[in-house]
Amino acid sequence: MGVAGRLTRGQLRRMPAAEAVLLSVVATLLGTVIGIGFAWAGYETFVKRALSDATMRVPWPSLGAVLVAALAGLSASVLPARRAARVAPVAGLSLD
Repeated sequence: MGVAGRLTRGQLRRMPAAEAVLLSVVATLLGTVIGIGFAWAGYETFVKRALSDATMRVPWPSLGAVLVAALAGLSASVLPARRAARVAPVAGLSLD
């Protein structure tokens, strides 16, 4: 394998971090959109018919906390990325 196929230690550390950020952001946004959609459907179907003066409100502070928690994906990747950068590829693929 040539030089073009090798990762530097810095690139190896950034790869799991980028993957974790993408995964957590996509999951958070998709879950938020689907959750608000289901809440709206439930409100329109059940609550509005039972309580005519009820209004649907999105809890923005709580939703903001969930979006900030998406950064937990990045922090969860730091230690495994550091370990992966220290271990030789052959040793990392072998079974203990």
